[in-house]
Amino acid sequence: MKVFVRLLVLLFLHATLIAQQPDAKTSQIQTPQPAQKQKPQAAKKKEPPKQLQRTRIDASMVGYIDPSAIQTEVRIRFDAGFNAPRPDRAEFFYAGCNGSSSCFGGVQRTLNFQQLYFNGEYAPLKHFSGFVQVPFRWVQPFFVPNTGPPTLTSGGGISDLQAGLKFGAIATSARNLTFEVGADFPTGNGANGLGTNHYSIEPKVLFFQRLSDRTAFEAEAGDSHPIGGTLYYATPSSSPRTYSGDVAMYGVGPSYQLVARDNYRITPVFELVSWHVFGGLQAVPGSTVQSAAGINILNAKLGARLSFLNGNSIYAGYGRSVTSDVWYKNLFRIEYRHVF
Repeated sequence: MKVFVRLLVLLFLHATLIAQQPDAKTSQIQTPQPAQKQKPQAAKKKEPPKQLQRTRIDASMVGYIDPSAIQTEVRIRFDAGFNAPRPDRAEFFYAGCNGSSSCFGGVQRTLNFQQLYFNGEYAPLKHFSGFVQVPFRWVQPFFVPNTGPPTLTSGGGISDLQAGLKFGAIATSARNLTFEVGADFPTGNGANGLGTNHYSIEPKVLFFQRLSDRTAFEAEAGDSHPIGGTLYYATPSSSPRTYSGDVAMYGVGPSYQLVARDNYRITPVFELVSWHVFGGLQAVPGSTVQSAAGINILNAKLGARLSFLNGNSIYAGYGRSVTSDVWYKNLFRIEYRHVF
């Protein structure tokens, strides 16, 4: 009996051990691991499309009015003027009295002329620049009375050098208001028709306003004030009068960008430029001299500027007097400008 009880106990223990062991098939089944969250891949940044390299267009489009923009630039300009009947008027173009320091009579001349200008401007600051202009002039008189020698012959040489400063009261991409002060130095030979034989100071106010993406308006107002000048005696015993005189200058120039491409732009511009002579003298036919005070001159200028290749531009234009009093009847101008 004891043996039987022991046998039952052993069978019970054996069954208990078997029940506690995992089934072989079950042990082979692996409990699935929870799926790991995959980090979302960062979206590839799309490279922005390459911007077209557009031409840098400087602010000023005018060809006769002084530009208001303050910038570092070089400029080469050539003028060809025809039929200048009063070149000694107020000694604005060249010296009266045949270039002498004083005289008793005058020689009236009519001439054609050409002038080549080399201009450099340097702007160390956004609102300040200095400039120097060196001109070379050629004259061809075609009417010279026999009286009042020495006569003027065709020739050329350096004319009156100019230097000055520009101050920008307003300097933005849409508007410029600039004050300019220039000085003329008598480096040209007045006897040869190449200079005025006196110093001058020229204060000016220059303005630029962009009206739209394609249109702009520019203007100037100033005065040429002589320092010194030739003395004229009506008779040997009369009091002297100064040949030189103040000349005021005004101008407006609207422009419209007709062609706008990535590499070049073409901008026609129409300018009206006026002068008012406050004083001084001028020679008239008959070898006599009379006052030039009160004379008004108005010129119309039509041209276009081609801007290209990062700061380069070429202007070509034609000017003609629309009043009976003139500096010249016709003037052709071509200019190359590079802005740094």
